[in-house]
Amino acid sequence: GEEVGEEINIEELSPAEQRALIPDNLPEMTFEGRSYIFAVEEAKAYEIISEELTGEATNDAVYDRNLRIEDRFDVKIEVIPTTNPYDNVKNVVTAGTYAYDVAGFFNFKAYVPIMAGVLYNWCELPYVDLAQPWHNQLANDPATIGGKLYAINSDLSISTLQYTYGMFFNYNIWENYGYTSQNLYDMVFDGSWTSEKMLSLTNGIWEDTNGDGAHDRNDIHGYSVCLGLNTTDVWLAAFDLDVATINDDGTFEITFFNEKTVSALEKAIALSYDEVGTFRNSDWRDVPRAFAEGKIAMSQLYFGETTESLGDMQDTYGILPLPKFDENQEGYYTNAWDQFSVFGVPLTLSDADKDVTGIIFEALCAESYKTVFPAYYDQALKSRYSAEPATAEIIDIIMAGRKLEFTFQFGENLSALPYMFRQMLGKNSTDVASTFKKQQKALNKVLQRLIDVYMEG
Repeated sequence: GEEVGEEINIEELSPAEQRALIPDNLPEMTFEGRSYIFAVEEAKAYEIISEELTGEATNDAVYDRNLRIEDRFDVKIEVIPTTNPYDNVKNVVTAGTYAYDVAGFFNFKAYVPIMAGVLYNWCELPYVDLAQPWHNQLANDPATIGGKLYAINSDLSISTLQYTYGMFFNYNIWENYGYTSQNLYDMVFDGSWTSEKMLSLTNGIWEDTNGDGAHDRNDIHGYSVCLGLNTTDVWLAAFDLDVATINDDGTFEITFFNEKTVSALEKAIALSYDEVGTFRNSDWRDVPRAFAEGKIAMSQLYFGETTESLGDMQDTYGILPLPKFDENQEGYYTNAWDQFSVFGVPLTLSDADKDVTGIIFEALCAESYKTVFPAYYDQALKSRYSAEPATAEIIDIIMAGRKLEFTFQFGENLSALPYMFRQMLGKNSTDVASTFKKQQKALNKVLQRLIDVYMEG
């Protein structure tokens, strides 16, 4: 074996091996076979539990993760699938019962239990270390108001990974136009990958495959998008726009309506309405299909497409971050389709249960970060995560830049404030000022009501 005290050279370890070295700092406690229960949307039960080993990488990683945690802490991880965890957690707390430890919510519906005041503050839960890499600071920090965080985003939410947007590109088309994957990756690494750069690359690509002089779905285009829907929400994050700023004392400012947003809309419009290189598809589910058929040089798709629409793709594809607003922007940012999971703890949590609730949740998040995410990368990216160093680095850049604007947790409740960018882009409008004027009063009112829940809770 290795000599005691021998230095490990971190640089020589794979990303997965590096992750495994980060300690979770949890005490070695056991809980006498206690059931640890999640109530989650039926469609998201796969994040928490896997019934058996199937040979599918992510499923098996979840199975193994749970087995390790159950053995280590002597618990039994269980799931109550529900179609409505939102009202369910309200009913449980109102009745004063403690039916489960953690509830899982679609992010955009988290406002239901938050506004009802039935969730426990994650910042007060022992053993949950929000600074650890398995909790997403870019999501949790803005969602923490007055020292309270009610819906947490962490790596237990595999859907946050699956629903994260990257800019997928087709190697074969780009090589026909003189660009290797390395050329594109280098733009990312040297900081020059901006929306203007992207437009200058995609706007010259149109191959009229049937020669009819009209742009259609079967032609080859530089860029394709479906306007007015969730895939264009990603520009809010990519261009580093903040929808609202909420201070710890409860004062707030709606920051969406400013000059930068106008410029950002102009950039997104230039790409989306380019007359040559862009194909606007009316069906957002068809964009990944067209990409898989080799019709599109570049488009923002969520990672889950790698095993969904792109499963049988013949051409080789790669992934870039979303481009920056301009070269002065510090990082590359992205967001996720707002149906990813966030988690809450029912307010009926007793003092006796705090330790087990915190410890097992933290262990699940840490193990997901260490084993489930790498398994997913490997499977989704056909082992390129480990085989092509540039891709591994790019994926890490994308994941580290997940800016999940917290107002999406209240999207339906906030007079559609987080959806205004997608709506204006869909209308080819940059008239930010008059849109705000019409809605300012209503927006201030709903935002105030939301903040009161945090300040008084």
